[in-house]
Amino acid sequence: MWQVRQAAATDMAAVEVLVVAVGGDLEDLRAEQFVVAAEDRSILGCGRLRPHPDCWELASLAVAAEAQARGIGGSVVKSLLEPHQGPIYLVCEDQEVGFFSRFGFRVIPTSQIPTGLRSKWQRYRAQAMTLNLMLRE
Repeated sequence: MWQVRQAAATDMAAVEVLVVAVGGDLEDLRAEQFVVAAEDRSILGCGRLRPHPDCWELASLAVAAEAQARGIGGSVVKSLLEPHQGPIYLVCEDQEVGFFSRFGFRVIPTSQIPTGLRSKWQRYRAQAMTLNLMLRE
């Protein structure tokens, strides 16, 4: 059975493979920002709470294709959100809005984007057809 735990430095190669597979954010990957869903020696999923100078961002959420639909993504998100107080932002595509809404995130106007997320928004906006800025307060 898998369980969610704090990532270790030795997990980061597997984390990077997962994040690459979903086209996620690879910038400044640090083990202390991540939790992983692990089963035996396999990393099945990951996500991070990334600090920026003016905000916190939920980012780099990924679950291995063969492990999807087992509740891993939701458990990773809950694990990241539970200890955190204050607003958290995220950037996602349309098909992910419903998933993140279950955790209290809501779509907000891009005019409210924090300075720390502007470069990421511009980078991903060029790649994706539709992007959403979401906030959990």
